[in-house]
Amino acid sequence: MMTSLKKRVKRKNKTLPSSQRRGKTIPVNIIVAATMSAGKTSLINALLGQELLWSANEAATATITRIHHSTRIDGITSGVSFTADGECHEIIAELSSETLHQWNAHQQVKYIELNANVAAFTTSVIRPIIYDTPGANNSQDLSHAALLKEAFDECSAGLIVYVLNATQPATNDDAQLLSDIRQRMNDNPHYRIIFVLNKVDELDEEKGERLGTSVVSIEKYLQRLGFINPVIIPAMMQASLIARKIINRHAITRVQRNRLRNELARFRANKHALNDAALIPQSLKNALNMRLRPLAKQRANVAQENEQFSDSELRQFTAYSGLQALELYLDNYR
Repeated sequence: MMTSLKKRVKRKNKTLPSSQRRGKTIPVNIIVAATMSAGKTSLINALLGQELLWSANEAATATITRIHHSTRIDGITSGVSFTADGECHEIIAELSSETLHQWNAHQQVKYIELNANVAAFTTSVIRPIIYDTPGANNSQDLSHAALLKEAFDECSAGLIVYVLNATQPATNDDAQLLSDIRQRMNDNPHYRIIFVLNKVDELDEEKGERLGTSVVSIEKYLQRLGFINPVIIPAMMQASLIARKIINRHAITRVQRNRLRNELARFRANKHALNDAALIPQSLKNALNMRLRPLAKQRANVAQENEQFSDSELRQFTAYSGLQALELYLDNYR
């Protein structure tokens, strides 16, 4: 018997034009998983370059959301919401974050399908299908774990992007969820996994919380759980999202502006800090180093003196902050 998720996808695909159902691009399932408050939503929003998915300190995701890469470059996102039985709840041609928040909170909505442009894949042969899954450690809603399991059951192969919170590493919730994922990978060799060590900008160096030490500690922790030679990308996805919003001419708040300004100061002091600490293929490190070559001094100085953000420096910042490292890895996934 077809699962409700599969029924929903089959029903939706009937309404898609043929150009969106087939082509020369390679579809790749990308399951983004994490425990609560690791920054999973910020990561996906940073890939989208806008604050589309709802983010909050409490459990914000009660659904499975699938994001299909769209070739549209006008920033418009369309969406369809479905009930647990796979019946269409609502279709929106131009979706806002407010409507998406309402869908997410609606008792009848369990599945959401979005078509949004993921800029890093505009010219790629990869066509990502990104699964935003619930934090499976939400004890107040046991359906979250069931929805995560359903997302895995839907994908016979793909890449798991697991988001870890650098300020709360190696928690019991992470260990439980990672053990479940490890068992699923043992049963299905077509899965691969990479780890994003998020919120490294919140490490307190005065308390001895150093980036390099944190990455090594997480590597040993993951190896104890059975993940040999893990790929680990240190990142600051909230700051990356702010930078992308400015590049895309979206408004930011005063708090976001101050946060980015503080992180740019550290970026200017050492552009290679995160790249040097990352456990990624050397070819990707080389590509990132090329993107971090010095800017024209006059242009950089003018931006700093006027306390403005230049697009060229912000693009370098996304290469520094872990966002482009993730995008390069995804784009080279085969």
